[in-house]
Amino acid sequence: MAARNTLMKVSVPAVTAFAALVLMVPAMVAPAEAKPASCVTKHGSATGITRDFAEYEAFLIIRQVTGNWPFETDTFSKPVYKCSSDGALWTCRASAQVCKS
Repeated sequence: MAARNTLMKVSVPAVTAFAALVLMVPAMVAPAEAKPASCVTKHGSATGITRDFAEYEAFLIIRQVTGNWPFETDTFSKPVYKCSSDGALWTCRASAQVCKS
C-alpha cells in the first residue's frame, strides 16, 4: 500500500508551459486601467486646552487612522469641525473626506 503523503510526478510538455507563459506576458506588461479614486468620510475627536489645539488633534486622528501620518499619501477635503467648550477644555469633532491616491 502506498503512503498517503507521497508526491505524484507530473510532466508538463514544453509546448504547454510555453503557451501558458505567452498568455501571461500581456497581462504583466499591459498598463493598469485608471480606476476612479475611492473616497470615504472619516471622523476624529479630540480634547484640548484651546480650540485650535483640539481641532488640530481631531484632524491628526483622521490622518493617523488612515495611515497618512507623518506623511500624507492620500488627498483630504477641507475638514469640518464641530466644537464645544465645557469650561476649561474644548472638545472638537472633525470630519473629512479621504481619497486614495
